[in-house]
Amino acid sequence: MSERLQDITSPVPSEISRSDAQHQNPLSDHAAPLHERLPLEIFCHIIHLCVGFKTPVRDLVELQLVCRSWHDIIADTSFLWGTINAAEGLPAVRKALEMAKDSLIDINFINRGRKVDQTEFFKLAREKVYQWRSFVVEFGSGEWESTLADLKSKKPPNLDTLRLVKDSFKPWGRNEIVLFGGDPAPGLQDVEFVCVPINRQSLQLSGLKSLRLDGMPSVSATEVITLITASPGLEILHLLTLDGAVLPTEASPSQPNLASNSVIKLAFLVDLRLFYLNLPFTSYLLSTLTFPQLRSLWVGCELEENAAFQLGETVGMNRLDPSMDSIASGAEMYMVTLSYGSYSIIIGGLDINISFSGAFSIDHFSETFTWLSGHLERSLHDLPLHLDLDNCEPEDSNLEWFTSHTNVTTLTLYSCPYSGPGLEEILQILGRSTPPPPSPPNWLLPQVEVLHTYLAGREGDLAIVGMVEARHAASRRSSAAGTNRAFPKPFREIWLNYAGRIYPPPPLTAEVMSKMVQAAEGADVYWGGKKWIGSYP
Repeated sequence: MSERLQDITSPVPSEISRSDAQHQNPLSDHAAPLHERLPLEIFCHIIHLCVGFKTPVRDLVELQLVCRSWHDIIADTSFLWGTINAAEGLPAVRKALEMAKDSLIDINFINRGRKVDQTEFFKLAREKVYQWRSFVVEFGSGEWESTLADLKSKKPPNLDTLRLVKDSFKPWGRNEIVLFGGDPAPGLQDVEFVCVPINRQSLQLSGLKSLRLDGMPSVSATEVITLITASPGLEILHLLTLDGAVLPTEASPSQPNLASNSVIKLAFLVDLRLFYLNLPFTSYLLSTLTFPQLRSLWVGCELEENAAFQLGETVGMNRLDPSMDSIASGAEMYMVTLSYGSYSIIIGGLDINISFSGAFSIDHFSETFTWLSGHLERSLHDLPLHLDLDNCEPEDSNLEWFTSHTNVTTLTLYSCPYSGPGLEEILQILGRSTPPPPSPPNWLLPQVEVLHTYLAGREGDLAIVGMVEARHAASRRSSAAGTNRAFPKPFREIWLNYAGRIYPPPPLTAEVMSKMVQAAEGADVYWGGKKWIGSYP
């Protein structure tokens, strides 16, 4: 918060009062304090933007210390105190509720890492239930009855945001909870249900701007279409892991039209996520929805072993041609992550995630890559690529494919220290040319200039040093020969992280760091996210 205020705070001369400043021209005296140069409404809005979500009361109290004028303005502006966050503790909650007076308030109970008396928190919040504007709760499986007690009988009149998130995918039982006494919920604009047993039919949701359903096995494909159709003004739509959302085999007069040639226009949709849905339903949605303003698309598919797959036909992305370039536009680099049974491709606002049983297949990935390359205006072959090998089996053929088809400039290597594959083998592969002499040298991923590794602190230490030394030696030979065609570029940055992503990382030995800096030959070396300057901070 202090960084956001460093350019707007200034000393307040004791002889200048707020009433005196009102008689001055605010544009003629730039030395005047900010609260005297701006209309009060704008000043309070700036203060509101400087207050964080996690510690709103603490931030406001710190801002009150700037000067007496700020203290009084903040104390008298009740809407600034409207964020009620249980994580700040009950004393802060009590203060915020008192200072908010009659203003609308946002109730947030996300109790992570700090034990807050849940019963007491909701008892305090209940006293101002008619002022609730939003109700955001993340909780465990045994806390439903007391947490939702205030929502069972009647909808708070000003409530426009309802987000209920259960912190696990464990089953909750058969009985769904009916909110608001079974009455419809007019006025709700932002709804998120994650793994919660909420009866949606009684709410009769419509006119939503944001909808997120995740881990809700009772949600059907028909219900999803009904919700979307009733909310043409949707801006955010996230549908994740809805096992019951399966296209019906037979049409029903009581159900909405699910014909493959129907069109649903969402003129304001900017963010769409379809993750691990039934594959035909994913294809149906992408073929049916139109979204001219879409800026972010995340599609995740889970495939059966040996299942036929083509990104355009199987997933239904052929219909997206007019939108693809705008979604992926502006990307100066794209990212590919390879794991044992999955891969993902992120290009600008486009995120494709494919998982399947069995090991990663370069042939499968190649089909997806080829389809994307053919449907984007900018070629992926030349665009800088960040390749992330995350617990992926070290295969020469995979690296050879990326060497010949892409422009990998950043490489991340991660292997779980307990069950991951031996990525140290990849360090050996990257540290030698293929094939071996006397054939002409061919180095894998020769354009890599930035290296992130999570292999330090075990057998990978000296393997990293050896690989860097070998590639830098080859780069020097390339410069001497006057060509860089087949030789690797020297590294610009080397980011070392402890195996297993332990934070803060235990220090490496001075001997290892000395060898790494020497091998880096001027490249920046980082340890645990901090630049190495010869010693640990």
